[in-house]
Amino acid sequence: MLKPLIKPALLFCIIAITVACYLPGLTGHFISDDGVNIRINPFLKIDNLNFYTLWQAASSGGVSPLNRPISMASFAVNHYFFGMNPYYFKAINLAIHLINGMLVFMLVRLLLRLHLRIRGEADDNTASWIGLAVAAIWLLHPFNLTGVLYVVQRMTSLAALFTLVGLALYLYGRQTLLNGNRSGFFAIGAAIFVATPLAALCKENGVLLPLLILVTEATLLRWSASDRASRRMLVAIVGLSVVAPLLLGLFYVLKTPDLILGGYVWRDFTLPERLMTEARVLWFYLHMIVLPSMGEMGLHHDDFLISRGLLSPWTTLPAMAGLLLLAAGAFALRNEQPLITFGIVFFFVGHAMESTIIPLELAFEHRNYLPMLGILLPLAYYVLNPRVHLPSVRIRRVAFLLLVILFAGLTATRAQQWGDTLMMRMLEVERHPRSVRAHTDLATLYKNLPPTSREDEIELYNKALFHFQQAAENAPSSIAGLINILAMNAGRRLPVDETLIETLEQRLATVPFGPPNKNTLIGAVRDIASGYIVVNAVTIDRLYRAAMSNPLLTGSHRSQIISEFDNLPPEIRPKTEPSK
Repeated sequence: MLKPLIKPALLFCIIAITVACYLPGLTGHFISDDGVNIRINPFLKIDNLNFYTLWQAASSGGVSPLNRPISMASFAVNHYFFGMNPYYFKAINLAIHLINGMLVFMLVRLLLRLHLRIRGEADDNTASWIGLAVAAIWLLHPFNLTGVLYVVQRMTSLAALFTLVGLALYLYGRQTLLNGNRSGFFAIGAAIFVATPLAALCKENGVLLPLLILVTEATLLRWSASDRASRRMLVAIVGLSVVAPLLLGLFYVLKTPDLILGGYVWRDFTLPERLMTEARVLWFYLHMIVLPSMGEMGLHHDDFLISRGLLSPWTTLPAMAGLLLLAAGAFALRNEQPLITFGIVFFFVGHAMESTIIPLELAFEHRNYLPMLGILLPLAYYVLNPRVHLPSVRIRRVAFLLLVILFAGLTATRAQQWGDTLMMRMLEVERHPRSVRAHTDLATLYKNLPPTSREDEIELYNKALFHFQQAAENAPSSIAGLINILAMNAGRRLPVDETLIETLEQRLATVPFGPPNKNTLIGAVRDIASGYIVVNAVTIDRLYRAAMSNPLLTGSHRSQIISEFDNLPPEIRPKTEPSK
């Protein structure tokens, strides 16, 4: 009588455990890119929900060509109901993560049902149990924490939500087709032509949905249909949804190569160096997914060693060869063990945008939020499926349960650390001592902590100064440390340090002006405009002219900097833009 309720009850328990693990982390502050994108973004601070206000908020992203409007609008709605309290931003992120976990369960169950049915091994019970197992290990995996507690990465989790909805819709349509009902094409069409743009409007890697559908078909479903006409139509729809955008994108990139290559002007690595480094980054991701290490995880991985050659560091060539062997193995196993092939290819495709040629930063944990599913599904299937070596199934199930418990413990521990902002930032510096962002975040916290005495005030200032200086020394191509020292001294009405200004001028005039430097300067100018920090007009003019003289500050980044300086009060606003 109660048997049908066991699986829903277990899913509810998994969700409750996930909430319990994450609750301590909801008390943390906004961090890193949360500042410029959310905390000091004036367009998100709305007091009504009319179309124009929401449109302005949705268009305020500025982090990509699409502006990620759905994500930005969600931040504005968050502010409308709860104010700029980070607790509620993180709570909504957690709710999205829980919904995604339920979608993972539905998706895996549907996928395995179809796959096993096509192979003549239909087993709905196994599909449901493995769906629960994958949902549990995915929801509780500590590597997914930054996709939840790093507020701005709602962009990642929302894109994943629509991608998971799209994949589930597609599988529902495929199931309908296999049953001989062509109405399944409506669900298939909605998956490709509705869910894909919705996912992409949250974050650009949402456009990978049709390619993930193609991977699913090519490895597990094998274009099975009740009749040839349906099969041909299926191939045409999926093929067109993949090939047309790929050809269009390839044509656009070849016609305007600066779209990709131009971004490397302000990076400290080249395109070949990025590709070599990403081979090592992908192995780091795989290691963290299968055997996560608290000491190696972190909010920032800007200290990841760049590969300057095939043997510099020496692990570069083995990493590249290893990925080729992994791909070859996936191809060789496509018929005998298609789930392994599916998992490996799903993981690679999930990283196709953020871990290949686009000049993004080298490594972030949240990039694995969805691709991780490709590794966890075959892991759960081969560990828990009784068809795989029946005598050892009990031992394997106990081992899997212990792994889930371990992941829950790591996530709970990590969430507790993130809930204490000072502890979290101190650990980030301890684990990533070469990270510019880790030192900057810790120094900023010391700068803003209220002192309890004059001695405490001096100690906090010296700690902040030390970590800002470490940030400046760790990355000569970054302005973050120097800008923050300037802001901190200005906030304390200390005399202008001429050496600091000269060094900052030199960097502003020469450093690559990518998003990190651009956002640092924008944040400082906004704080000056709001009166949070006070800098005299002469200093502002010197910094502005130094930035404008930088030949690497071009295009939209240049326009954004000019616009921010134009928003300063008239008495301190630079009068004219220097000639380029």
